[in-house]
Amino acid sequence: MTSHSIHSELQEFVRFASHRVEQRADFSSVEDLVKHWRQNSEYAVAVADVRQGIADEAACKAQPLSDAFAEVRRKLGIAD
Repeated sequence: MTSHSIHSELQEFVRFASHRVEQRADFSSVEDLVKHWRQNSEYAVAVADVRQGIADEAACKAQPLSDAFAEVRRKLGIAD
């Protein structure tokens, strides 16, 4: 991870933590804040990935799941 991305991530966490503290959210430690922030970040990434998949499907950029699995099996040398 570059120092720029570490700096950006730290700024994002500080914004998150400051907002939660201002809301008087119930966190007993900084570790609790970090855990909650990580969970929220992972959720946001998952939602963005799902939205991208939906957009790809709408734009006919996706392939049927059965075709994708067949391709993976072929690449791994696994018989159908």
